[in-house]
Amino acid sequence: MSEAPQFKNCRLCGRRKAASDFINSKGKPSSACGTCRRKKAAQHARNYYRRMPPDQRHTLTHRKRAESYGVEHSPYSRSAIFTRWGYACAYCGEYATHLDHVHPLSKGGADAEHNIVPACQHCNLSKGAKTLAEWSETFGPQETPGTGLPF
Repeated sequence: MSEAPQFKNCRLCGRRKAASDFINSKGKPSSACGTCRRKKAAQHARNYYRRMPPDQRHTLTHRKRAESYGVEHSPYSRSAIFTRWGYACAYCGEYATHLDHVHPLSKGGADAEHNIVPACQHCNLSKGAKTLAEWSETFGPQETPGTGLPF
Protein backbone atom coordinates (compact mmCIF):
# COMPACT_ATOMS: atom_id res chain seq x y z
CA MET A 1 0.00 0.00 0.00
CA SER A 2 1.48 3.37 -1.02
CA GLU A 3 1.56 6.42 1.19
CA ALA A 4 -0.61 9.41 0.35
CA PRO A 5 1.38 12.37 -1.01
CA GLN A 6 2.31 14.95 1.58
CA PHE A 7 1.26 18.56 1.11
CA LYS A 8 2.43 21.88 2.52
CA ASN A 9 1.17 25.45 2.40
CA CYS A 10 3.50 28.04 0.87
CA ARG A 11 4.26 30.92 3.23
CA LEU A 12 4.35 33.39 0.30
CA CYS A 13 1.38 32.48 -1.91
CA GLY A 14 -0.61 30.43 0.62
CA ARG A 15 -1.32 27.66 -1.89
CA ARG A 16 -1.31 24.02 -0.89
CA LYS A 17 1.26 22.12 -2.93
CA ALA A 18 3.13 18.83 -2.89
CA ALA A 19 5.92 18.66 -0.34
CA SER A 20 8.42 17.98 -3.15
CA ASP A 21 7.86 21.60 -4.37
CA PHE A 22 9.37 22.84 -1.10
CA ILE A 23 12.87 21.39 -1.61
CA ASN A 24 15.40 24.02 -2.72
CA SER A 25 18.28 23.55 -5.19
CA LYS A 26 20.61 22.47 -2.37
CA GLY A 27 18.21 19.69 -1.34
CA LYS A 28 17.09 21.46 1.84
CA PRO A 29 13.47 22.05 2.82
CA SER A 30 12.03 25.52 2.31
CA SER A 31 8.88 27.25 3.56
CA ALA A 32 8.22 28.72 0.10
CA CYS A 33 7.27 26.76 -3.01
CA GLY A 34 9.62 26.58 -6.00
CA THR A 35 7.48 28.97 -8.08
CA CYS A 36 7.55 31.65 -5.37
CA ARG A 37 11.29 31.19 -4.79
CA ARG A 38 12.00 31.69 -8.52
CA LYS A 39 9.75 34.77 -8.66
CA LYS A 40 11.43 36.24 -5.59
CA ALA A 41 14.91 35.61 -7.04
CA ALA A 42 13.93 37.23 -10.36
CA GLN A 43 12.51 40.27 -8.56
CA HIS A 44 15.72 40.57 -6.52
CA ALA A 45 17.82 40.52 -9.71
CA ARG A 46 15.61 43.18 -11.35
CA ASN A 47 15.86 45.43 -8.30
CA TYR A 48 19.64 44.89 -8.06
CA TYR A 49 20.21 46.03 -11.66
CA ARG A 50 17.60 48.81 -11.43
CA ARG A 51 19.46 50.43 -8.51
CA MET A 52 22.79 50.45 -10.36
CA PRO A 53 24.01 53.57 -12.16
CA PRO A 54 23.21 53.19 -15.90
CA ASP A 55 26.87 53.12 -16.97
CA GLN A 56 27.70 50.34 -14.48
CA ARG A 57 24.63 48.29 -15.53
CA HIS A 58 25.62 48.74 -19.17
CA THR A 59 29.20 47.64 -18.46
CA LEU A 60 28.02 44.40 -16.82
CA THR A 61 25.67 43.43 -19.63
CA HIS A 62 28.09 44.33 -22.41
CA ARG A 63 31.00 42.51 -20.77
CA LYS A 64 28.88 39.32 -20.81
CA ARG A 65 27.87 39.98 -24.41
CA ALA A 66 31.50 40.49 -25.50
CA GLU A 67 32.54 37.30 -23.69
CA SER A 68 29.80 35.36 -25.51
CA TYR A 69 31.27 36.54 -28.85
CA GLY A 70 34.83 35.91 -27.63
CA VAL A 71 35.98 39.49 -28.29
CA GLU A 72 37.87 42.13 -26.30
CA HIS A 73 35.92 44.21 -23.77
CA SER A 74 37.22 47.43 -22.26
CA PRO A 75 34.99 49.40 -19.87
CA TYR A 76 33.65 52.65 -21.32
CA SER A 77 31.10 55.28 -20.39
CA ARG A 78 27.96 55.57 -22.51
CA SER A 79 27.34 59.10 -21.28
CA ALA A 80 30.89 60.19 -22.13
CA ILE A 81 30.52 58.91 -25.71
CA PHE A 82 27.15 60.64 -26.16
CA THR A 83 28.51 63.88 -24.67
CA ARG A 84 31.64 63.81 -26.84
CA TRP A 85 29.50 63.49 -29.97
CA GLY A 86 26.87 65.99 -28.78
CA TYR A 87 24.17 63.30 -28.91
CA ALA A 88 24.34 63.36 -32.73
CA CYS A 89 24.18 60.22 -34.85
CA ALA A 90 27.58 59.52 -36.40
CA TYR A 91 25.89 58.40 -39.63
CA CYS A 92 23.13 60.94 -40.34
CA GLY A 93 23.39 63.68 -37.69
CA GLU A 94 19.96 63.06 -36.11
CA TYR A 95 19.51 62.80 -32.32
CA ALA A 96 21.29 59.64 -31.13
CA THR A 97 19.74 57.27 -28.60
CA HIS A 98 21.77 54.12 -29.37
CA LEU A 99 25.43 53.17 -29.40
CA ASP A 100 26.68 51.26 -32.42
CA HIS A 101 29.73 49.04 -32.82
CA VAL A 102 31.31 50.24 -36.08
CA HIS A 103 32.90 46.81 -36.56
CA PRO A 104 30.19 44.41 -35.21
CA LEU A 105 30.93 42.14 -32.25
CA SER A 106 29.61 39.20 -34.26
CA LYS A 107 32.37 39.81 -36.82
CA GLY A 108 35.20 40.13 -34.28
CA GLY A 109 34.93 43.84 -33.43
CA ALA A 110 35.99 44.94 -29.95
CA ASP A 111 33.57 46.12 -27.30
CA ALA A 112 35.74 49.15 -26.59
CA GLU A 113 35.39 52.91 -26.90
CA HIS A 114 37.45 53.07 -30.12
CA ASN A 115 34.85 50.88 -31.88
CA ILE A 116 31.69 52.63 -30.63
CA VAL A 117 29.81 55.64 -32.01
CA PRO A 118 26.39 57.09 -31.18
CA ALA A 119 23.62 56.33 -33.67
CA CYS A 120 19.97 57.20 -34.06
CA GLN A 121 17.53 54.31 -33.74
CA HIS A 122 16.88 54.09 -37.49
CA CYS A 123 20.58 53.94 -38.48
CA ASN A 124 21.53 51.48 -35.73
CA LEU A 125 18.67 49.08 -36.43
CA SER A 126 19.10 49.25 -40.21
CA LYS A 127 22.87 48.64 -39.91
CA GLY A 128 22.41 45.72 -37.52
CA ALA A 129 25.43 43.38 -37.61
CA LYS A 130 26.72 44.65 -40.94
CA THR A 131 30.08 46.29 -41.51
CA LEU A 132 30.04 49.82 -42.94
CA ALA A 133 30.84 48.44 -46.41
CA GLU A 134 27.99 45.90 -46.28
CA TRP A 135 25.58 48.53 -44.94
CA SER A 136 26.49 51.07 -47.63
CA GLU A 137 25.52 48.53 -50.31
CA THR A 138 21.91 48.67 -49.07
CA PHE A 139 21.49 52.37 -49.99
CA GLY A 140 20.11 53.59 -53.27
CA PRO A 141 22.05 56.09 -55.37
CA GLN A 142 22.57 59.46 -53.69
CA GLU A 143 20.78 58.41 -50.46
CA THR A 144 21.54 59.66 -46.95
CA PRO A 145 22.29 56.76 -44.53
CA GLY A 146 19.41 55.92 -42.24
CA THR A 147 16.85 58.32 -43.73
CA GLY A 148 16.20 57.14 -47.26
CA LEU A 149 16.31 60.79 -48.34
CA PRO A 150 18.43 62.18 -51.19
CA PHE A 151 21.50 64.26 -50.25
